[in-house]
Amino acid sequence: MIRPGLAKARSLPLLIARRTVLVRCADARWRELFEQADVVSEGGVRVEAHGRVWYGSTSLILPMDDTDPAFANVNVAALAERDVHVRLRAVRTAHREACLRAPSRLGRFVCEVRVATDARGVRIDVDVQAPLIEGRVISRRAP
Repeated sequence: MIRPGLAKARSLPLLIARRTVLVRCADARWRELFEQADVVSEGGVRVEAHGRVWYGSTSLILPMDDTDPAFANVNVAALAERDVHVRLRAVRTAHREACLRAPSRLGRFVCEVRVATDARGVRIDVDVQAPLIEGRVISRRAP
């Protein structure tokens, strides 16, 4: 079997850009949907080389009524995916859920957001990762 020969690895580009369409919908209606959302969260701590890291997932199902004229003939999941404020609200919900479940304070929060249509409405999944900030015990010697 002939395999490809060795090749010099290329350096990563300075910038990777992606064009996308962003929208902004009425915030008051989204707020109502988030208040009514079914929220499920889970997570746990993993020990890694640089310390303990929290990995978690939060799923939100925003209830949609098919008879609501505001959502007739509209792909609401596509709107939610492109609305920066909806994504931010979902990330904040996931952050709050992670902070409630983690055994200590969370450091820099990294997440991935996925939006999809669900039988009950719009499903937003937020996967999170954050290092734990654990206080160090400093002992003082008696004088």
